[in-house]
Amino acid sequence: MKYLLCSITLFTIIIIGGCKDTPTGPVTNNYYATDQSSDPNVKPTVVFTNPSNGAIGPFTNYDLYNTPSSPQITIQFNKFINILNLNSNSIRLRTADTSYSLTLSDYYYNYSSGYLGPFLRNILIFNVGYKYLANKIYTVTVDTTFTDVHGNRLSSPYIFSYTPEPHFRVYSAYPSTIYNPDGINPGSFSPMTIDLNSKVNSSFFSKLQIFPSINGIWVFNPYSNSFNTYDSTRVYFTSSDTLAFDTKYTVSVAGSAQDVNGLLINAPYQFSFTTQPFQVYLSSYSSYTGPGGFTVPSNLDFIFNGFIDTSTVRSSISISPSISFDLTFSYSYSGGYRDVYVNPNVEQMQRSTTYKITISNTVRSRKGTYLKNPYSYTFTTGS
Repeated sequence: MKYLLCSITLFTIIIIGGCKDTPTGPVTNNYYATDQSSDPNVKPTVVFTNPSNGAIGPFTNYDLYNTPSSPQITIQFNKFINILNLNSNSIRLRTADTSYSLTLSDYYYNYSSGYLGPFLRNILIFNVGYKYLANKIYTVTVDTTFTDVHGNRLSSPYIFSYTPEPHFRVYSAYPSTIYNPDGINPGSFSPMTIDLNSKVNSSFFSKLQIFPSINGIWVFNPYSNSFNTYDSTRVYFTSSDTLAFDTKYTVSVAGSAQDVNGLLINAPYQFSFTTQPFQVYLSSYSSYTGPGGFTVPSNLDFIFNGFIDTSTVRSSISISPSISFDLTFSYSYSGGYRDVYVNPNVEQMQRSTTYKITISNTVRSRKGTYLKNPYSYTFTTGS
């Protein structure tokens, strides 16, 4: 049994962060284990937490080896524990008005083979599962119901508190150049989102500005153009309009914006995104054995990123070497034509010949914007 426990100890250390020498000074990092971890005569204590007691955010990194999109809490003990023995009262998180559930990171269960992963750990990393809210103190309590692997309990509850979001601020926004460096498709504009760390009411909308302006409305519920609250820590801009091509949009949150409690935003906020130019690409095509006994393409589907003026398309398309072709247009459910199907005359095609289809920049969008650059696609018939 002693050999087995040592093996499990070594395995757990490797899983957590690799074998390291035991620190001789104060605890300054949370990735190590000591001989005490498996000693039945040693009582369990908390030796490290992240966030630390009294810490004030915002935190840019919740854990040394992992930067998740949602908060994490790390608690290190001097003893190994069996995580299967944890219960909902063992470790709790709450604010003055709310209790939060915690989910153990890397805890997953396979119904055919049972729990997978190291079940003896001295480092517990919890996913909070909720974003931190502004101007709140969060308190973690490690209860005396907590036991180590030998059944020893904490002599008294271990409590630490921190303030992760001392100010009202914007967490993130979408779309933005950060997430869309190549620009967003102006023809498929999804709701613009501003994610906040506190609840707001409809007066917050008057503090938002979009330049150049877009026809639309700010709402709490992206599925309903109303002011009904859906989740008032997020606001959405919905529009039935398409955006302009090749344009930079800037969204501003004024420095006078407040949350529902009158807490002033810590600083004005801006984010920008750029739309793609008017462009086209080949989406799909079919191929089959033509009348000459060699492979030929057909039904080449060229998709534009905006509604097209169909009257400008035929004169803009050419095939070299020259052969005739048919065109068909596919009507989009969103109210216009974007797909152009080119069907070359297969009876005029030659064996083992490369053809080039060119769409010139004389193609115009329904709003009057011309294709920024000509587009071409080549194919070779079968031998």
